[in-house]
Amino acid sequence: MPHIDESGGAPFALYKTIFPLSVSAALSETPGWLATALVGLALVQDGYSTAVAGTFASLPAAGVIAMSIVLPGIARRFGVVRVFYFAALVLVASLLGLVAADRTGSLILWGLGSFGVGLGASMRWVLCDGFVNHLAISTQRGRLLAFHETIRSCALGFGPLIAAYSTDDPARGFMLGIAAAIIGALLTMGITLPQVSTGRARLSDLTTGLRLAPFAFAIAFLGGVLEGVAAAAVPLYAVAMGVGAAAGAFLAALSGFGNILGQLPFGAYADNAGSRPAIRAALVFVIGALAALHPVMTVPLASYAVILCFGAAAGALYTLSVLEASNVAATNVGLLPILAAVAIVYTLGDLLGPIVGGVALYLAPAAVMPMIFIAGCALTLVFARKSRGNG
Repeated sequence: MPHIDESGGAPFALYKTIFPLSVSAALSETPGWLATALVGLALVQDGYSTAVAGTFASLPAAGVIAMSIVLPGIARRFGVVRVFYFAALVLVASLLGLVAADRTGSLILWGLGSFGVGLGASMRWVLCDGFVNHLAISTQRGRLLAFHETIRSCALGFGPLIAAYSTDDPARGFMLGIAAAIIGALLTMGITLPQVSTGRARLSDLTTGLRLAPFAFAIAFLGGVLEGVAAAAVPLYAVAMGVGAAAGAFLAALSGFGNILGQLPFGAYADNAGSRPAIRAALVFVIGALAALHPVMTVPLASYAVILCFGAAAGALYTLSVLEASNVAATNVGLLPILAAVAIVYTLGDLLGPIVGGVALYLAPAAVMPMIFIAGCALTLVFARKSRGNG
């Protein structure tokens, strides 16, 4: 059985070690982003309002938040590796619930399945991030985390892409999600996983992390808002603009794949210049992309380019928040509580984004939705310029 090399040796060896963990994380998170995009579209097609659809589409995010709060304690009690593999069972069971929801039209099953997908995805996501953060060496930390997030971010593309080709039969899409979850679990079964510090596994560890690194968690929250908007609100926005549900889901997939383009450049920039300058640069890119989105929404190639730029910068915000938060606070409360806290605030944003986007589309002209998020990014950019920190 292969053993994880924790010696901090040659960077290439670390990339090779991290690769299967990152692929497993991507496949395990694909069902979460699939559900975020497809549940809302399925409910709209069943005649529900965009506000209702956006709310149900946010339930995977609610499951992530609920699990992240208790995950350090569960991992401490039952063991990190056991919890890691149990998460795959939770994912499969929840996706089967969504298959049943599509067949029966039960809102209860839609809700339980969506929430359960978030529970399972959270366990796999946070623990995979924990393994990779444990292995990353300090001199190339930004690049190593960006490499991991580049691969993991494929989930943000694959999930909506499956949704785009499953709008006529959502159950088919959820079955593909089951296959991804199973393969993701099998990929890591031959690896001896590293131990990740759970700290004291108390709720106070989460709040202490927030207190020590407020700027990092504000960036994580904004990154969640933006990626939630891309996954769930952009498809609804496309419907409102007359582009169509399948085209909207494809734009969400492109935003996810945009993450792949942005992680390594912003990670390398953070290694060289510090995390704060990299965060400011990412915010400027996001604002520019959002400003261009409405004018080009009905022009396919232009909208594809804009949404790719948006995804590249928005996805980098999460990675940069992990880099800054773990550097500032992990030595005080342990790595897993910090990653769980980042997951909570990121997912609170991911939960809020589709709701705000859906309600904005319901109450106001479509052009208003991007403007709301431009304002939020602009305020955060002001905060980033005034606050002090790394860089």
